[in-house]
Amino acid sequence: MNNRIFVARLPWSVCKIALRNHFAKYGPISDGYVVLDRITRRSKGYGFVTFASQESAQNAVSAQHEIEGRQLVVNIAFDKNAGSTQKSTQDEVDA
Repeated sequence: MNNRIFVARLPWSVCKIALRNHFAKYGPISDGYVVLDRITRRSKGYGFVTFASQESAQNAVSAQHEIEGRQLVVNIAFDKNAGSTQKSTQDEVDA
């Protein structure tokens, strides 16, 4: 289990402070940010929140979330490198 969550369908007006404030009721947060477009510096509509404990992250995922009238999608975040192991295995099969 992971203590990092993925948050999708964020309104473009939500900044990292608002994101952290929204999820702080589920437990201590060690990091939280909204992903921005590199060129325009505008929100891409999703972000990540890292909790101090796995229990806090699970509690956040279990709850329903709404910001500015918009229903959010919240899931446990997957490690970026987790998929690379599967790809290398598939590459060996193809060879």
